[in-house]
Amino acid sequence: MSDQATGGLSGRLSWVGLAVLGLPGSAVAAYLTYSHWADRPTVCGGIGECELVQTSEYSDIAGVPVALLGLLYFVAMAFLALARISRFKWMRDELEWIQPAALAMALSATAFVAYLTYVELFVLDAICIWCMTLATLTVASLALTVWGLLAGGEG
Repeated sequence: MSDQATGGLSGRLSWVGLAVLGLPGSAVAAYLTYSHWADRPTVCGGIGECELVQTSEYSDIAGVPVALLGLLYFVAMAFLALARISRFKWMRDELEWIQPAALAMALSATAFVAYLTYVELFVLDAICIWCMTLATLTVASLALTVWGLLAGGEG
């Protein structure tokens, strides 16, 4: 197999990985968004203090739950990945913007979850296992995005 073919397959796998990562990321973020807006306690299963984190002053920005931002992020990343993989007819020749957009989003989201993790650990002194799951998935999305960039990003 040639280097170009291997790079193409590797790049495609990174986009498939991003699309798949959108499922658990969206599910967890949707649950946290629901829990926030429904004013329901967040089930932590005895691991961490999700309720303290979810009701803290850091759990929303201008009335918008941080979890909703996570939901929008994972849905958008999955959409970009699916668009890149399937090469929708209406954007067949205009896919160049997807990779830089995905990278910018992944870098921004990773910086944001790093900040939120700092807040959990050093300001609130409480950990939300769901938030840590989203942080891990966000960092994984950055890794997949960089992998796709280094592999040539062919999708």
